[in-house]
Amino acid sequence: MSRNKILYLTYDGLLEPLGYTQVLKYLEGLSRNFTISVVSFEKPNHLSNTKNVERIKKILRNKGIKWIVHKYHQKPQIPSTIYDLLILTFTLFYQRIFFNYNVLHLRGYVLGIPLVFLNWLLNFKIIFDIRGFWVDEKVDRDNWSKESYKYKFMKFIERILFRKAVKIVTLTEMSKNIIKEQHNINQETILVIRTCAEKVKTFKRIDNKKLNFGYLGSTGRAYNFEETLKFFKIMKQTFDVGKLFIFSGDERSKIEEMIATCDLSSESYEINFAERKDIAYAFKKFDCLLFNLKVNFSISASMPTKIGESLSANVPVLCNNFNEDILEISAFNNACKIINFNNQNPQEVKDFLLNDSLDERCQNTYRKFFTLEDGVEKYKQIYKDV
Repeated sequence: MSRNKILYLTYDGLLEPLGYTQVLKYLEGLSRNFTISVVSFEKPNHLSNTKNVERIKKILRNKGIKWIVHKYHQKPQIPSTIYDLLILTFTLFYQRIFFNYNVLHLRGYVLGIPLVFLNWLLNFKIIFDIRGFWVDEKVDRDNWSKESYKYKFMKFIERILFRKAVKIVTLTEMSKNIIKEQHNINQETILVIRTCAEKVKTFKRIDNKKLNFGYLGSTGRAYNFEETLKFFKIMKQTFDVGKLFIFSGDERSKIEEMIATCDLSSESYEINFAERKDIAYAFKKFDCLLFNLKVNFSISASMPTKIGESLSANVPVLCNNFNEDILEISAFNNACKIINFNNQNPQEVKDFLLNDSLDERCQNTYRKFFTLEDGVEKYKQIYKDV
């Protein structure tokens, strides 16, 4: 067991799908070599699902991981966040003084605020795992003004955390270069670990059936869902393709409202919601994953989790050119095809999806960029080195 004791902070709850795949699954693999405690803030509706709470507790207990659970407070926004940060501050001092945790793995920005002002006392070695340019995402997706006090304050927090961190983890090579150049940070300090995914169960393809398309996740904020619908409509009008299967937690009425503007018939789509445990059966429904991301500054640090999940299930990806890293992934083995949503030859897409070597190419690309085992090994090396 390493001498380093890891205190992991996440504002995303372990009871959420993202927390389960992008926090818990990594920590399971790391727990064999390190003493780990994870501090998470869980939403009240998730805490009320006692069956799931007990399931997560059992997983963590079996792996020897201590779970420090705090209730997430949402409204009113600023007082609620301050309250959460005060609770966190007490937790940080308590764990540092009484349990001697010396390495702090900070996932995201908000929980780093106390560290900016108090780490001179706490003396944690900080791993800043940014998971995206969060402050700029608020501008690009949630209409924050760059002149607002909250934007300027959080950019200040970002700058200080970049300086204080002994290691910085980001999702893309493109964002690594931006951090290095804009903040004058040694490139050895910055590591790229993409949104790795546990392998999803694969199903045998059915020959001579219609091609079905799939959409997974949010239909707003970072995504151009309307562009996805328009492209599917072009494929539907050009070839005898099947359905667009939409798996999303968004309000059904809002999704149907967007579909109505594209004039798709009710027989050409299905709207569902898939729990994390049922994700393999969602991928079984379609032959490719289709999505379009809005291109802006913050997207340079993004890499959707569903790309790795889809490729692991032998489901190829069709998407736009949203950053430099997706170009690299596409060029590697052509299992992720970059398409021009406004001027794409439909025949090229059909030929791509009917290629006999597609399953092999999906697996090769998944193994190259997205395996959970590779992500765990990279974090393990970081934990040893700090």
